[in-house]
Amino acid sequence: MAKPKKTKSFENIFEDLEKIVGKMDEGDIHLEKSLELFEKGMSLVEEGKSKLDEAELKIKTLTKNSNLA
Repeated sequence: MAKPKKTKSFENIFEDLEKIVGKMDEGDIHLEKSLELFEKGMSLVEEGKSKLDEAELKIKTLTKNSNLA
């Protein structure tokens, strides 16, 4: 049975991206590992963008609702 996917906070996503960039900046990793890290990084970027989009939508909704008063 598959485990449910844990959702990370934006901050955790950003920390993971920083770690990946740090590893890639070291320059002493093989091409295969670089590609693996790049794929993981791109996945994290998408996840982070989704979190930002959700936050933006909430802010717009709250702002719109507060102007109704």
